[in-house]
Amino acid sequence: MEINVSFNDLKIGKFYDRNFLTELWGYKGRQAISKGVVTPANSNSIVLFVTKEKQRSLTQYEDYISDDYLYWEGEEKGGNNDRIINATKNHHPIHLFYRYRHHAEFKYMGIIKLASFIEKTNAPFKFIFNIASETIARPETFDEPEFLYGNRETERLSTSLSRIGQGKFRVDLLDLWDACSITDVKVPEILKASHIKPWKESNNFERLDPYNGLVLTPTLDTLFDRGFISFENKGQIIISKEIESYSKILNISPDMKLRKQFESNGHYLEYHRDEVYLKRFKSHL
Repeated sequence: MEINVSFNDLKIGKFYDRNFLTELWGYKGRQAISKGVVTPANSNSIVLFVTKEKQRSLTQYEDYISDDYLYWEGEEKGGNNDRIINATKNHHPIHLFYRYRHHAEFKYMGIIKLASFIEKTNAPFKFIFNIASETIARPETFDEPEFLYGNRETERLSTSLSRIGQGKFRVDLLDLWDACSITDVKVPEILKASHIKPWKESNNFERLDPYNGLVLTPTLDTLFDRGFISFENKGQIIISKEIESYSKILNISPDMKLRKQFESNGHYLEYHRDEVYLKRFKSHL
């Protein structure tokens, strides 16, 4: 049987299992596409099969989707790292099949684009892929003069680059904290990478410095970002009087504190207390 790895008969958003794809592409057995990275012979395509919750007997890579980005740990030995890194330059499309749990069908996500990667010496590389690249790329259907489109294009590029930078910041922050900085929640899809000194007030170094960040659940992230809570350098929470009566509903308490303390984030916490928390407090006096 001839091998023909084509994606023409697949629809983005539909679910497929490896048995179906084995037959569709003409492989003799599903073991040919059983790995996480498949590079079919006589094809420029790269196929990623990504499972969020893996079998316990397998290597537990940290792979998940958040905010239109796939966060994916590369292969243990990194055999395909170079090809993935150079995929865009070499015009090798990367196709994503994603599922939440093993033994389930994969959802075909279409072609994804590498946004960034973090090189590790004694661990798998960490890759960040944009899974909604068409929302960032300039639409080819428009035929407007550049002087009419230029500002919007610059704005889109700036937004794209800042999101990529925040993606790297998120990866480094999760490496630093392992879980929520307060509650120990370990579900990366719901955790927020929150800057201590706000992004707009930070310089380029501070924006990507993992010590300028906390990993927080959505409620805590909102409260922290808007100055309803802050933290002492030793990690003890500070709660605004505005929300003290709602503490039970918001599931916060004066006993909360940061799970870890770092000397390098002390000046960031001080900035947050003075410029975010106290400014909000003074504005309500």
